[in-house]
Formats: sequence, C-alpha cells, structure tokens
Amino acid sequence: MRESRHLGQIARLFHQPISKVRQTLRQLREAGMLPGKSGGDLQPRHLVDVVLGLTSDGIQASPAHVRALRRLPLRDATDLPATAGEMLRAVVETMPRSPVLGDLDLDDGRLLIADNSIALECLSLSGKRSVVRYGDENGPTSHIHQFQLNSIREIAVLVETPYEYRKTQTQRSA
Repeated sequence: MRESRHLGQIARLFHQPISKVRQTLRQLREAGMLPGKSGGDLQPRHLVDVVLGLTSDGIQASPAHVRALRRLPLRDATDLPATAGEMLRAVVETMPRSPVLGDLDLDDGRLLIADNSIALECLSLSGKRSVVRYGDENGPTSHIHQFQLNSIREIAVLVETPYEYRKTQTQRSA
C-alpha cells in the first residue's frame, strides 16, 4: 500500500530509510494523526507529526512518542510558542515564505530532537547563535536526531504544491 506520494522525498530529505518512513507514516495514519487510507493527502500541518514520528526508537511507539514530544514545554525566555508542537508547527508554516520566526533567522538552522527534549538551533536576527530549548532541563537522555531546517522547508514546499501543478511544471521543463 502506498503510504504517501511524498514518501521518497521525506526519506531523502531526512536521511531515513524508506522502509522506516513508510512504516512510521502507516503507524501515524492508523493512530488518526495523518489523513486518509493512502496517506497521500499530507498537508504542511501534518509535517510536525511526521518529523517527530521519525525520531521514535520503535515504529509501534511512534504515535505515543509524537504526543509526548508535542507537549514539551518551553524552557527559555523567548517569544516562541509555549510547547514544542506549536513551535514546530510555526516553523513549518513560516519556512516556505520567510526565514524569520520571532527574532530568529531560521536559514541554515537545525532541529535537535531527543526523547525528552527538543532544541531549535539557529541565528538570532542580531547574528548571534541562538538555541531555544523545550523539555527536560537536564538535557537529552537518548540519541539525538538532527534535522536541517532547510530540509523541513523543502518538504513543506513539496507538500503545499498540488501534485497536478508539480507534474505540469516538470513536463514543461523537460
């Protein structure tokens, strides 16, 4: 069964095996976190769950893992959203149009995700390195997964662009 028409792009951009991406999307779909039977109707708002699901150590545990990570509270004094899920949703919504979120320049930034914490690492608009942390104050207690924010931008643009339009543009450029 085809889980998503974006399966290959997600695997390539996030440097994950395609089988893990397929199984993770299936688990999230079965948990009601992603749309439809074929899952091909991903929207940018679903990318938060996809990114967080790919950091789960076990495929079966990915829905619970996503729910736990979305609720992580903000630890730093900043003008970003109060929970990690809201922050990542804001990043996904902002990135295709602008590299600026609050006082942060998201270009060339990265997202560091562990089982109990998330860190958004990028530059502030003043040019200084900035790290915004969500979750456990003691830091990560598990393997840290890194995602480039430009990869999140690229997949958000792909998901936003209707398939028929991309197909037409590809045929025109050939």
